[in-house]
Amino acid sequence: MASSEVRAPSALVFSNGVKVPGLLDVEIGQNSFLAANRYRARFSLSASGYGIWSGDDIELDIRFQLGGAETSMIVGPVDRVAVDPARGEVQVEGRDLTAGFIEARTQENFENQTSSGIATILAARQGLVPAVTPTSTLVGRNFQNDHAQTTLDQHARVTTEWDLLTRLAEHEGFDVWVQGRVLYFAPALAVEPALIVTPQNCLSMRLERTLSLSSNVSVAVKSWDCRGAQAIVQTANGGDGGSANYVMVRPNMTADAAQSLAQRIFVQMSQQARCIEIEMPGDLTTLPRAALAVAGTGTDFDGVYVVASVERRLSFEHGFTQTLEARVPPWTVF
Repeated sequence: MASSEVRAPSALVFSNGVKVPGLLDVEIGQNSFLAANRYRARFSLSASGYGIWSGDDIELDIRFQLGGAETSMIVGPVDRVAVDPARGEVQVEGRDLTAGFIEARTQENFENQTSSGIATILAARQGLVPAVTPTSTLVGRNFQNDHAQTTLDQHARVTTEWDLLTRLAEHEGFDVWVQGRVLYFAPALAVEPALIVTPQNCLSMRLERTLSLSSNVSVAVKSWDCRGAQAIVQTANGGDGGSANYVMVRPNMTADAAQSLAQRIFVQMSQQARCIEIEMPGDLTTLPRAALAVAGTGTDFDGVYVVASVERRLSFEHGFTQTLEARVPPWTVF
Protein backbone atom coordinates (compact mmCIF):
# COMPACT_ATOMS: atom_id res chain seq x y z
CA MET A 1 0.00 0.00 0.00
CA ALA A 2 1.23 3.48 -0.86
CA SER A 3 0.14 4.68 2.58
CA SER A 4 1.33 4.68 6.17
CA GLU A 5 -2.12 3.71 7.41
CA VAL A 6 -2.08 0.63 9.66
CA ARG A 7 -4.99 -1.75 9.10
CA ALA A 8 -6.23 -4.50 11.36
CA PRO A 9 -8.75 -6.52 9.32
CA SER A 10 -10.61 -9.42 10.89
CA ALA A 11 -13.45 -11.78 10.03
CA LEU A 12 -16.18 -13.33 12.14
CA VAL A 13 -18.47 -16.20 11.16
CA PHE A 14 -21.85 -16.80 12.79
CA SER A 15 -24.14 -19.80 12.50
CA ASN A 16 -27.69 -19.15 13.70
CA GLY A 17 -26.41 -16.18 15.68
CA VAL A 18 -23.62 -18.15 17.39
CA LYS A 19 -19.99 -17.32 16.61
CA VAL A 20 -18.04 -20.16 15.00
CA PRO A 21 -14.48 -20.32 16.41
CA GLY A 22 -11.27 -21.34 14.67
CA LEU A 23 -11.56 -19.42 11.38
CA LEU A 24 -8.30 -19.76 9.40
CA ASP A 25 -9.12 -17.99 6.12
CA VAL A 26 -12.11 -16.97 4.05
CA GLU A 27 -12.94 -16.02 0.45
CA ILE A 28 -16.10 -14.26 -0.74
CA GLY A 29 -17.08 -13.82 -4.39
CA GLN A 30 -19.80 -11.35 -5.36
CA ASN A 31 -20.96 -10.72 -8.93
CA SER A 32 -23.47 -8.95 -11.14
CA PHE A 33 -23.95 -11.90 -13.52
CA LEU A 34 -27.44 -12.94 -12.27
CA ALA A 35 -25.77 -15.77 -10.36
CA ALA A 36 -25.50 -16.56 -6.66
CA ASN A 37 -22.64 -15.02 -4.71
CA ARG A 38 -20.36 -17.63 -3.14
CA TYR A 39 -18.09 -18.10 -0.16
CA ARG A 40 -15.44 -20.51 1.07
CA ALA A 41 -14.12 -20.67 4.64
CA ARG A 42 -11.57 -22.87 6.39
CA PHE A 43 -11.65 -23.62 10.13
CA SER A 44 -9.52 -25.38 12.70
CA LEU A 45 -11.33 -28.61 13.48
CA SER A 46 -10.05 -28.66 17.07
CA ALA A 47 -11.49 -25.17 17.69
CA SER A 48 -14.84 -25.41 15.89
CA GLY A 49 -15.49 -29.10 16.51
CA TYR A 50 -17.32 -31.33 14.05
CA GLY A 51 -20.77 -31.12 15.63
CA ILE A 52 -21.64 -27.79 14.07
CA TRP A 53 -20.89 -29.20 10.60
CA SER A 54 -22.81 -32.47 11.00
CA GLY A 55 -26.26 -31.04 10.21
CA ASP A 56 -27.96 -30.71 6.84
CA ASP A 57 -29.27 -27.17 7.24
CA ILE A 58 -26.41 -24.78 8.07
CA GLU A 59 -26.59 -21.04 7.35
CA LEU A 60 -23.57 -18.79 7.82
CA ASP A 61 -23.29 -15.04 8.24
CA ILE A 62 -19.74 -13.91 7.38
CA ARG A 63 -18.79 -10.49 8.71
CA PHE A 64 -15.65 -8.43 8.15
CA GLN A 65 -14.24 -5.77 10.43
CA LEU A 66 -11.77 -3.08 9.40
CA GLY A 67 -11.17 -0.67 12.25
CA GLY A 68 -14.86 -0.18 12.93
CA ALA A 69 -18.18 -1.94 13.29
CA GLU A 70 -18.76 -5.39 11.84
CA THR A 71 -20.06 -5.46 8.26
CA SER A 72 -22.02 -8.48 7.08
CA MET A 73 -20.56 -9.44 3.69
CA ILE A 74 -22.63 -12.51 2.82
CA VAL A 75 -25.40 -14.62 4.33
CA GLY A 76 -26.36 -18.00 2.99
CA PRO A 77 -26.54 -21.77 3.30
CA VAL A 78 -23.57 -24.14 3.33
CA ASP A 79 -23.53 -26.40 0.26
CA ARG A 80 -20.47 -28.53 0.93
CA VAL A 81 -18.44 -29.57 3.98
CA ALA A 82 -14.99 -31.21 3.62
CA VAL A 83 -13.16 -32.51 6.70
CA ASP A 84 -9.42 -33.24 6.79
CA PRO A 85 -8.72 -35.09 10.08
CA ALA A 86 -5.00 -35.38 9.30
CA ARG A 87 -4.56 -31.60 9.06
CA GLY A 88 -7.25 -30.92 11.64
CA GLU A 89 -9.19 -28.66 9.28
CA VAL A 90 -12.69 -28.33 7.91
CA GLN A 91 -13.55 -26.38 4.76
CA VAL A 92 -17.06 -25.21 3.90
CA GLU A 93 -18.46 -23.73 0.70
CA GLY A 94 -21.81 -22.08 0.14
CA ARG A 95 -23.94 -19.49 -1.62
CA ASP A 96 -25.88 -16.42 -0.58
CA LEU A 97 -29.69 -16.45 -0.19
CA THR A 98 -30.12 -16.43 -3.97
CA ALA A 99 -29.86 -20.20 -3.44
CA GLY A 100 -33.43 -20.28 -2.12
CA PHE A 101 -34.82 -19.03 -5.43
CA ILE A 102 -32.55 -21.34 -7.43
CA GLU A 103 -33.69 -24.40 -5.48
CA ALA A 104 -37.42 -23.49 -5.57
CA ARG A 105 -39.02 -25.50 -8.39
CA THR A 106 -42.48 -24.41 -9.43
CA GLN A 107 -45.08 -24.73 -12.17
CA GLU A 108 -47.20 -21.85 -10.94
CA ASN A 109 -48.82 -19.33 -13.31
CA PHE A 110 -48.74 -15.63 -12.46
CA GLU A 111 -51.47 -14.26 -14.70
CA ASN A 112 -52.52 -10.61 -14.45
CA GLN A 113 -49.64 -9.78 -12.10
CA THR A 114 -47.00 -7.13 -12.68
CA SER A 115 -43.31 -8.02 -12.66
CA SER A 116 -42.80 -6.07 -9.45
CA GLY A 117 -45.79 -7.81 -7.87
CA ILE A 118 -44.34 -11.23 -8.66
CA ALA A 119 -40.92 -10.22 -7.33
CA THR A 120 -42.53 -9.05 -4.09
CA ILE A 121 -44.45 -12.32 -3.73
CA LEU A 122 -41.36 -14.45 -4.31
CA ALA A 123 -39.26 -12.37 -1.90
CA ALA A 124 -41.83 -12.94 0.84
CA ARG A 125 -41.81 -16.70 0.21
CA GLN A 126 -38.06 -16.79 0.78
CA GLY A 127 -38.28 -14.64 3.88
CA LEU A 128 -36.50 -11.70 2.25
CA VAL A 129 -37.24 -7.99 2.34
CA PRO A 130 -38.30 -6.76 -1.13
CA ALA A 131 -36.57 -3.65 -2.50
CA VAL A 132 -38.65 -3.62 -5.66
CA THR A 133 -39.19 -0.80 -8.14
CA PRO A 134 -42.89 -0.78 -9.15
CA THR A 135 -43.80 -1.78 -12.71
CA SER A 136 -47.15 -1.41 -14.49
CA THR A 137 -47.38 -4.00 -17.28
CA LEU A 138 -49.54 -7.02 -16.47
CA VAL A 139 -47.24 -9.94 -17.13
CA GLY A 140 -49.87 -12.56 -17.86
CA ARG A 141 -51.84 -10.42 -20.28
CA ASN A 142 -48.85 -8.91 -22.03
CA PHE A 143 -46.88 -12.12 -22.46
CA GLN A 144 -49.89 -14.23 -23.35
CA ASN A 145 -51.10 -11.87 -26.09
CA ASP A 146 -47.62 -11.57 -27.54
CA HIS A 147 -47.02 -15.31 -27.16
CA ALA A 148 -43.83 -14.80 -25.11
CA GLN A 149 -43.78 -17.70 -22.67
CA THR A 150 -42.61 -16.74 -19.20
CA THR A 151 -45.26 -18.14 -16.88
CA LEU A 152 -44.28 -21.32 -15.09
CA ASP A 153 -46.53 -23.89 -16.72
CA GLN A 154 -45.47 -27.38 -17.72
CA HIS A 155 -44.24 -26.30 -21.15
CA ALA A 156 -42.40 -23.12 -20.15
CA ARG A 157 -38.66 -22.58 -20.42
CA VAL A 158 -38.41 -21.46 -16.80
CA THR A 159 -38.57 -24.01 -14.01
CA THR A 160 -37.33 -22.16 -10.89
CA GLU A 161 -38.23 -18.95 -9.14
CA TRP A 162 -34.82 -17.51 -10.04
CA ASP A 163 -35.41 -18.30 -13.73
CA LEU A 164 -38.65 -16.35 -13.54
CA LEU A 165 -37.09 -13.39 -11.73
CA THR A 166 -34.27 -13.09 -14.27
CA ARG A 167 -36.71 -13.35 -17.19
CA LEU A 168 -38.92 -10.66 -15.67
CA ALA A 169 -35.88 -8.46 -15.06
CA GLU A 170 -34.82 -8.89 -18.68
CA HIS A 171 -38.30 -7.98 -19.89
CA GLU A 172 -38.40 -4.81 -17.78
CA GLY A 173 -34.78 -3.83 -18.49
CA PHE A 174 -34.07 -4.33 -14.78
CA ASP A 175 -31.38 -5.97 -12.70
CA VAL A 176 -32.11 -8.48 -9.92
CA TRP A 177 -29.87 -9.57 -7.06
CA VAL A 178 -29.78 -10.51 -3.39
CA GLN A 179 -27.71 -8.61 -0.85
CA GLY A 180 -27.88 -9.85 2.72
CA ARG A 181 -31.57 -10.54 3.38
CA VAL A 182 -32.89 -8.13 0.75
CA LEU A 183 -34.08 -8.91 -2.80
CA TYR A 184 -33.39 -6.04 -5.20
CA PHE A 185 -35.44 -5.76 -8.40
CA ALA A 186 -34.67 -2.42 -10.02
CA PRO A 187 -33.27 -0.73 -13.14
CA ALA A 188 -29.54 -0.19 -13.51
CA LEU A 189 -28.91 3.46 -12.69
CA ALA A 190 -25.95 5.69 -13.43
CA VAL A 191 -23.94 6.30 -10.26
CA GLU A 192 -20.98 8.49 -9.46
CA PRO A 193 -17.62 6.73 -8.90
CA ALA A 194 -16.98 6.12 -5.22
CA LEU A 195 -13.49 4.72 -5.75
CA ILE A 196 -10.54 6.10 -7.73
CA VAL A 197 -7.96 3.50 -8.73
CA THR A 198 -4.47 4.34 -9.98
CA PRO A 199 -1.43 2.13 -10.62
CA GLN A 200 0.04 3.52 -7.40
CA ASN A 201 -2.76 2.43 -5.03
CA CYS A 202 -3.28 -1.13 -6.25
CA LEU A 203 -1.19 -4.30 -6.19
CA SER A 204 -1.68 -5.10 -9.87
CA MET A 205 -3.74 -3.79 -12.76
CA ARG A 206 -4.66 -5.50 -16.03
CA LEU A 207 -6.26 -3.50 -18.86
CA GLU A 208 -7.87 -5.57 -21.62
CA ARG A 209 -9.56 -4.57 -24.85
CA THR A 210 -11.46 -6.93 -27.16
CA LEU A 211 -10.87 -5.55 -30.64
CA SER A 212 -13.85 -7.27 -32.27
CA LEU A 213 -16.18 -5.46 -29.85
CA SER A 214 -14.43 -2.10 -29.83
CA SER A 215 -16.13 -0.74 -32.95
CA ASN A 216 -18.74 -1.50 -35.61
CA VAL A 217 -20.79 -3.73 -33.33
CA SER A 218 -24.33 -4.20 -34.57
CA VAL A 219 -27.02 -6.54 -33.29
CA ALA A 220 -30.10 -7.71 -35.17
CA VAL A 221 -33.08 -9.47 -33.65
CA LYS A 222 -35.24 -11.46 -36.08
CA SER A 223 -38.68 -12.78 -35.23
CA TRP A 224 -42.12 -13.60 -36.64
CA ASP A 225 -45.17 -11.75 -35.34
CA CYS A 226 -47.99 -14.32 -35.48
CA ARG A 227 -50.68 -11.75 -34.75
CA GLY A 228 -49.52 -9.37 -37.47
CA ALA A 229 -48.40 -12.21 -39.79
CA GLN A 230 -45.15 -10.46 -40.62
CA ALA A 231 -41.42 -10.86 -40.22
CA ILE A 232 -39.75 -8.62 -37.66
CA VAL A 233 -36.15 -7.40 -37.97
CA GLN A 234 -34.85 -4.80 -35.53
CA THR A 235 -31.25 -3.64 -35.13
CA ALA A 236 -29.17 -1.74 -32.62
CA ASN A 237 -25.68 -0.31 -33.10
CA GLY A 238 -23.42 2.46 -31.98
CA GLY A 239 -24.72 4.87 -34.58
CA ASP A 240 -22.28 4.04 -37.39
CA GLY A 241 -24.91 2.16 -39.36
CA GLY A 242 -22.74 -0.87 -39.93
CA SER A 243 -24.19 -4.17 -41.05
CA ALA A 244 -25.43 -6.53 -38.35
CA ASN A 245 -22.68 -8.94 -37.35
CA TYR A 246 -24.59 -10.54 -34.46
CA VAL A 247 -28.01 -11.97 -35.20
CA MET A 248 -30.42 -13.28 -32.57
CA VAL A 249 -33.58 -15.22 -33.51
CA ARG A 250 -36.48 -15.11 -31.05
CA PRO A 251 -40.03 -16.38 -31.68
CA ASN A 252 -43.27 -14.38 -31.61
CA MET A 253 -42.06 -10.88 -30.78
CA THR A 254 -43.58 -7.52 -31.64
CA ALA A 255 -41.46 -4.83 -33.28
CA ASP A 256 -41.15 -2.90 -30.02
CA ALA A 257 -40.14 -6.00 -28.04
CA ALA A 258 -37.56 -6.98 -30.68
CA GLN A 259 -36.09 -3.46 -30.69
CA SER A 260 -35.84 -3.44 -26.91
CA LEU A 261 -34.10 -6.83 -26.93
CA ALA A 262 -31.67 -5.72 -29.66
CA GLN A 263 -30.70 -2.68 -27.60
CA ARG A 264 -30.18 -4.71 -24.42
CA ILE A 265 -27.98 -7.25 -26.21
CA PHE A 266 -25.99 -4.46 -27.88
CA VAL A 267 -25.34 -2.83 -24.51
CA GLN A 268 -24.31 -6.13 -22.94
CA MET A 269 -21.87 -6.89 -25.77
CA SER A 270 -20.45 -3.37 -25.83
CA GLN A 271 -19.73 -3.59 -22.11
CA GLN A 272 -17.31 -6.44 -22.86
CA ALA A 273 -15.14 -4.29 -25.11
CA ARG A 274 -12.99 -3.12 -22.20
CA CYS A 275 -12.25 -5.08 -19.04
CA ILE A 276 -10.26 -3.84 -16.05
CA GLU A 277 -8.92 -6.33 -13.49
CA ILE A 278 -7.48 -4.83 -10.33
CA GLU A 279 -5.92 -6.46 -7.29
CA MET A 280 -5.78 -4.12 -4.32
CA PRO A 281 -6.03 -3.96 -0.52
CA GLY A 282 -9.49 -5.07 0.57
CA ASP A 283 -12.29 -2.74 1.60
CA LEU A 284 -15.84 -3.29 2.88
CA THR A 285 -17.75 -0.91 0.61
CA THR A 286 -17.00 -1.77 -3.03
CA LEU A 287 -19.74 -4.02 -4.38
CA PRO A 288 -20.83 -5.21 -7.84
CA ARG A 289 -22.77 -2.51 -9.73
CA ALA A 290 -20.77 0.28 -8.09
CA ALA A 291 -18.85 2.71 -10.27
CA LEU A 292 -15.12 3.30 -10.06
CA ALA A 293 -12.75 5.61 -11.87
CA VAL A 294 -9.42 4.49 -13.35
CA ALA A 295 -6.83 7.26 -13.55
CA GLY A 296 -3.13 7.77 -14.08
CA THR A 297 -2.52 4.92 -16.54
CA GLY A 298 -1.40 7.23 -19.35
CA THR A 299 -3.75 5.41 -21.75
CA ASP A 300 -7.28 5.83 -23.05
CA PHE A 301 -8.37 3.28 -20.43
CA ASP A 302 -8.64 6.15 -17.96
CA GLY A 303 -12.32 6.69 -17.27
CA VAL A 304 -15.37 5.38 -15.43
CA TYR A 305 -16.23 1.68 -15.15
CA VAL A 306 -18.82 -0.39 -13.33
CA VAL A 307 -17.77 -3.23 -11.04
CA ALA A 308 -18.84 -6.63 -12.41
CA SER A 309 -17.38 -8.83 -9.66
CA VAL A 310 -15.46 -8.62 -6.39
CA GLU A 311 -13.36 -11.46 -4.94
CA ARG A 312 -12.26 -10.85 -1.34
CA ARG A 313 -9.68 -12.93 0.53
CA LEU A 314 -8.65 -12.74 4.18
CA SER A 315 -5.93 -14.96 5.64
CA PHE A 316 -3.06 -14.83 8.11
CA GLU A 317 -0.54 -15.47 5.32
CA HIS A 318 -1.67 -12.88 2.76
CA GLY A 319 -3.73 -10.36 4.71
CA PHE A 320 -6.89 -8.77 3.32
CA THR A 321 -6.98 -8.27 -0.45
CA GLN A 322 -9.60 -8.07 -3.17
CA THR A 323 -9.73 -8.50 -6.93
CA LEU A 324 -12.15 -6.31 -8.89
CA GLU A 325 -13.33 -6.90 -12.42
CA ALA A 326 -14.90 -3.83 -14.00
CA ARG A 327 -16.44 -3.14 -17.39
CA VAL A 328 -17.83 -0.28 -19.47
CA PRO A 329 -20.92 1.20 -17.74
CA PRO A 330 -24.20 0.40 -19.56
CA TRP A 331 -25.34 4.03 -19.37
CA THR A 332 -22.38 5.19 -21.49
CA VAL A 333 -22.88 2.78 -24.43
CA PHE A 334 -25.53 4.74 -26.35
